[in-house]
Amino acid sequence: MTHASNATNELLGDEDILALVQTRSRRFQRQIRFRDWRELIASAFVAVMIAPAVGRGPILARVGALVILAGLVLVAFKLWRARRFMTNGAADATLPVAKALRVELQRVDAQIALLDGVGWWYVAPLIGGSLLLVGGSRGRAGWLFTLGYTIFAALLASVIIALNRRAVRRTLRPKREEVMRLLAQIES
Repeated sequence: MTHASNATNELLGDEDILALVQTRSRRFQRQIRFRDWRELIASAFVAVMIAPAVGRGPILARVGALVILAGLVLVAFKLWRARRFMTNGAADATLPVAKALRVELQRVDAQIALLDGVGWWYVAPLIGGSLLLVGGSRGRAGWLFTLGYTIFAALLASVIIALNRRAVRRTLRPKREEVMRLLAQIES
């Protein structure tokens, strides 16, 4: 946020702050809904592709497919759970400004918590399951391919975690700070 917009925020009245929060909240909710739908569609596609592997092949590959499917369910659950904060609150024009800001703060905090934990609820089951699936399918004869895939998967996991941390650092934490500043202004 620039110094000019900080100065502007200091001059806003309650109605202006509420309008600002409502506008930004609606935009934030649209972004989250788009991300969630994109993830759910990708999950459905992956589930259709992986599901047949549960019933055939070596046992380790079957376990890997099951882990991936369970991971996809976990992803859907975590996205749904984080979005429950998105369904009411700050966009409601009847709320007092301070209450609308607190609701918006809860929404941002829910998304920060979601992205901060992406390593265990997203990366671990999906990448871990894929490693079991590939390793189980290839067996001992395919150890070199499995090693290469493991290195690729580790790099992919690192990139996913880094991108989510970056989104928290560049987008969500500044948004949280802005809401906190507005809330402090209203409460003072």
